[in-house]
Amino acid sequence: MKARSTLITSLALSLSLLAAAGCKKKDDAASTDKGTAGATAAKPDEAKPAGGKPIEMEAPALFEDYNKPGQDGMALLDKWRAGAVVTGTVTQVITEEAGNASVWLDAGNNKKLSLGFADDGKAAKDKGVKQGDKVTAQCQIGGSDGNLMMLTDCTLK
Repeated sequence: MKARSTLITSLALSLSLLAAAGCKKKDDAASTDKGTAGATAAKPDEAKPAGGKPIEMEAPALFEDYNKPGQDGMALLDKWRAGAVVTGTVTQVITEEAGNASVWLDAGNNKKLSLGFADDGKAAKDKGVKQGDKVTAQCQIGGSDGNLMMLTDCTLK
């Protein structure tokens, strides 16, 4: 449970930092030149997925897209509000002492996606998910920290 609590705290902190950074950029643009503040906004097709549906991507593409340098935090939150459907190769399955399971996917270049499940990993355990398997899951974006991106409330497809 302590590891899960630490993960939740890290996710909350990451989202807070993204939101604060996004607000600051927007405020700075508005205060320097009100006439051009709209020019720095993300393009509509980049701001959010069509129809509010989760964006479908392979694990490496999701990691790269979410972690592009210089992104506006608020636009990033809007874009991923509906979540993602991610497909990738399992690098490890982690079962905690309490029986909760999470799955890590290879995101290329020594980067990983951590899938935290809404059912605490029951479906992954029931399906016998193991290293080397290819899985698809629908998730919410929890945040990213260096080489690890956290996805939450996942359900296996």
